Amino acid sequence: MVITVKTPARLHMGQIDLNGSLGRIFGGMGVTIEKPNVELELKPEARLLVSGKQRSMVSTLANQFLEYFGLKTGAFIHVKQTIPEHVGLGSSTQLALAVGYGLAKLNNLDVDIDELAKIMDRGGSRSGVGVGAFKSGGFIIDGGRKLTADGPQHGDPHYLPPAIVRHAIPGNWRFVVAIPDKPQGLSGSAEKEAFRRLPPMAPEKVGEICRNIMMRMLPALVEEDIDAFGQALTAIQQIVGNHFKPVQNGTFANELSARIIKCMRDAGAKGAGQSSWGPAVYGLVPAQEAENLEVKVKEFLEARGKGTVFCTRVLNQGAQCILKTEILTDVEARRGIG
Repeated sequence: MVITVKTPARLHMGQIDLNGSLGRIFGGMGVTIEKPNVELELKPEARLLVSGKQRSMVSTLANQFLEYFGLKTGAFIHVKQTIPEHVGLGSSTQLALAVGYGLAKLNNLDVDIDELAKIMDRGGSRSGVGVGAFKSGGFIIDGGRKLTADGPQHGDPHYLPPAIVRHAIPGNWRFVVAIPDKPQGLSGSAEKEAFRRLPPMAPEKVGEICRNIMMRMLPALVEEDIDAFGQALTAIQQIVGNHFKPVQNGTFANELSARIIKCMRDAGAKGAGQSSWGPAVYGLVPAQEAENLEVKVKEFLEARGKGTVFCTRVLNQGAQCILKTEILTDVEARRGIG
């Protein structure tokens, strides 16, 4: 028996409420994209064996799952693909959930995705968009975290921000994604420190974000109005980016990312922004304009430094799991097992 788990990536489009005066804070929105992916192959094994990409991290995640359920058996896990780390595409959440989900299927355990996220330490996050991308795909909004007496970062470490909106994205929308060869986005303790330093967002700015979501973004999704959706996205990105200026030294992660966003807008993108802490940025276009935008962004980036540019479809489904009754035929997969 071989189980293959393949996850999507996600673009994070900004946080909603960085004020918190109503008793909740953060909240986030984002979309699921077809690539890049985490892809794992798993098969039964007496002990834990891991090969391929990010072996150390996958071993740690797998042991965490096995210990939680008290499982004495192991697994052979071959990591075929991973999402680039700390560039803004949700790599950590997708990898953790893929490992946990694959092991659950391998051991005939019926584990809810939200519960799995907590088991794999993806609860306690400031955003539930990554879990939503794994679970169902599409356009996702989460409702943020409840504030506690000690603040949201010191509350329940397993709390998962609830998904409050999930809507399909029109199939003829495309995202052109650029990842400039610049320092990785903030994560871990550096990310916590950045949030600690930030002052509360002004209530009127939170109101602008919410108004753009309710009166432009969501109706635009229902009516498949890419222009209105893009206008709202760009406006929200500007508000959120300006709030983060004190900790990222600009509206966006670096000057090149900011210039790529301007290039995308000048080249016809309906909306553009930065995913999470970047440096990944993206532009939204109709399918028939995607190739032209991709070419222009590649030319722009090649003239100013190294990086990656690709066009991707949106994805209205979550992770895929395929069960096969044959054994792994890739002999190379067993090389370098640790």
